[in-house]
Amino acid sequence: MNQILLEKVLKLKNEIENSPEVKELNRLNELLESDEEVMKLCYRKDVCISNYEDALKHFGENSNETKEAQKALHQAKLALDKNEVVMKYNEQFKIVRKMYDKINEEIFNPFN
Repeated sequence: MNQILLEKVLKLKNEIENSPEVKELNRLNELLESDEEVMKLCYRKDVCISNYEDALKHFGENSNETKEAQKALHQAKLALDKNEVVMKYNEQFKIVRKMYDKINEEIFNPFN
């Protein structure tokens, strides 16, 4: 890779990392990782995933046990998604994802 291209790539990387959008996403990520309520909701969802997978293996897709486990999983996921910190993170993630998509389009579209 020639030096000029390397410098431009590093500049782009720095601009992205220091953009207000990415900084806010990183701040919200730190908040997510330290929020006890989010940790409890994540743990509950993970337990429900495990219970659902076990029910599928042991009882099959159409059993009452599997349907109850699926319902519990849905409720756990919904509770996590409705958490205020999670909602803010997800909204910010969408903004950053659009930014990355635009960068990707600008750089690589001419090669498609």
